[in-house]
Amino acid sequence: MNLSPNRKLFLNIFLFLVVIGLIIFVIRDSLGEIFEELTTTPWPILAGVTALGVFSQLIEGYTIKNIAAEYNPSFSIMDGFFASAYATFYRVVTFGTGSIVAEVIYYRKKELKLSQGTGVTALRMVTYKIAVMIWAVVFLFLESDVLQEEVPNGIMLVLIGMSVTMAIVAVLLLFSLNVSAQVVFVKISNRIFKKQRWRDLVDRANLQFYSLRETIQTFIQNKQVVVKVFASNMAKLAVWYFIPYFILSQSYPDLSMSLSIALISFTVTLGGVLPAPGGIGGLEFVYVLLFKHIVDDVDAVSSLLLYRYATYLMPFLIGMVYVLVTKQKEIKTEFDEAKETKKEVDE
Repeated sequence: MNLSPNRKLFLNIFLFLVVIGLIIFVIRDSLGEIFEELTTTPWPILAGVTALGVFSQLIEGYTIKNIAAEYNPSFSIMDGFFASAYATFYRVVTFGTGSIVAEVIYYRKKELKLSQGTGVTALRMVTYKIAVMIWAVVFLFLESDVLQEEVPNGIMLVLIGMSVTMAIVAVLLLFSLNVSAQVVFVKISNRIFKKQRWRDLVDRANLQFYSLRETIQTFIQNKQVVVKVFASNMAKLAVWYFIPYFILSQSYPDLSMSLSIALISFTVTLGGVLPAPGGIGGLEFVYVLLFKHIVDDVDAVSSLLLYRYATYLMPFLIGMVYVLVTKQKEIKTEFDEAKETKKEVDE
């Protein structure tokens, strides 16, 4: 649909104002507790947590760059850095419903096809979940005795979380790599779902499976890229998992780093499979449930808020700045186009 310069300008200004309104609402109502915690945090801890958060975001940029560069060699680490932040921003303001679409749109702007952008998004999720599962297995082996002692039924909970994660990855890979399974999925879905809304969802899932198959086939052909992507996913999680220990060890010098990392690994494993909008709520619940066994409740909540700042709020703020600057540039460009059109009409 071709819009006139004036209509495009009006639409972009309207969207700009909507985005600002959503930012104000989210910061005031959903992220207020994290901002309050930041104001009471000693600056050395805040600086360290900030540095770890930025470092993990750069690693994520490296991961995305290695996947997306298979389609666009000019795709850089900073492009990947902002892709992750852009998706996080829309995940927050849409309460988890718009992050995938936003990320695909971002890749479109970076000259990837729709199917390629969808595939990169899906593959990023799959490799991340595999890395989460690997870390959980490692620390379940290393800290199973302590976990069973400190957290009753902790091993069973972690195994349930790992099983759900494994099932999600297995289903995605099965339907993405096996054409026959994809055909069966579509046939069964069309028999079960009669409403157009559900059929649209099936079509969207089918497109994602197709895109992921194309991406994986391109991805696995380059063994060096496969190693880099999995290694960088593991490295990003290692940085994330070090954050609670960095925070809590200031007040608990006898805290075991291995146990702290194990608990946050189990938290991410379980929090990622609990039904909660945009991943908000599930992780917080599990974090406090596990960490209150080794520190008091106040310190557990305080470290949780700082952890969420590094892994959630910071990418959101980076994405917010990126969106506002990008939208401002678009409005300026369209304003200039509207002025030029008016000038031509007057002449």
